Amino acid sequence: MMNSKIAALYKKFLTGELSPKENTIFLDLLTSCERDELPDVEEVIALDDRDCELSKTISEDIFFTITGTSLTPPVIPIWKRRWSVISAVACLLLICLACLFQFKFKEQHVTRASEIVHYSNPTKFVKQLVLPDGTHVSLRQGAHIELLSDFDADSLRRIKLSGEAFFEVAKNAEQPFVIASSGDFDVRVLGTAFNLNCSEGRSSLVLNHGKVRVSRGGQYSFVTPGQKVAYDERQRQFDVAKTDTSTASNWKSDLLSFNQVPLTQIVDDLNNLYPDSHLELIDSFRTESYTGYLPASDLEKSLKMLNTAFNQTIIHKK
Repeated sequence: MMNSKIAALYKKFLTGELSPKENTIFLDLLTSCERDELPDVEEVIALDDRDCELSKTISEDIFFTITGTSLTPPVIPIWKRRWSVISAVACLLLICLACLFQFKFKEQHVTRASEIVHYSNPTKFVKQLVLPDGTHVSLRQGAHIELLSDFDADSLRRIKLSGEAFFEVAKNAEQPFVIASSGDFDVRVLGTAFNLNCSEGRSSLVLNHGKVRVSRGGQYSFVTPGQKVAYDERQRQFDVAKTDTSTASNWKSDLLSFNQVPLTQIVDDLNNLYPDSHLELIDSFRTESYTGYLPASDLEKSLKMLNTAFNQTIIHKK
């Protein structure tokens, strides 16, 4: 059944009495209403009560325009209307086609969005991945990767990382590999191997070989093999320093490596790996640090090793 508000505005449209404001409202209604609220031809004709007998020639032209075939002799035109009514019907058909196109476009857009590829590692072990371009990834426990572009068609290979991963990027000079900001900065490479930890306020990259560029806003920095880069929030600049590349990626061998790392940070790391554990460090050890290794896939063994190192229970579950 035709929407009464559409009918009222349509009648004013046919007689040329629509104000600019009413015209805007009318178009909005037509593009947002349901299919059964749109008027059919008979309803449109009924809105105009002034008669205008159509000649056979005009009827033939109208029928041919709509159907693409000639009007057969048995068909006798019975429509009575003015040329303005005919124009209105044509406008309505165009609007319906536009609405259909918009609906299909949105449908395709949603379908494309639903096809975005995600990789996650909810396990207690390191997960090995191969991306569509041949890039090898070691995905740490609790980490997540999202492919933001079509590697086969787009000019950039764009991904987003949350957590920590080790990348061996397949080289392609014509299609740079870009990791969008999941933590503190973006990473752009061509072909290289590096360890990247993306967490808000603590993001860092350690480069094994190749060359990468990190950026944040208008700032950027180049990193060479054997260097570690992080963003210093207080100084608002990149901090680049030499580092041990093997230590940074020991977790790939199921080991967590620490060199004078504060216990507070270690507890945070364990809570990230085991979000259901709710670990808490006792207050008297908040200024202490730890150097050594912990098994990444065995929480109970890690806690036992830490407690043994300090000769007492320093971490407990809430």
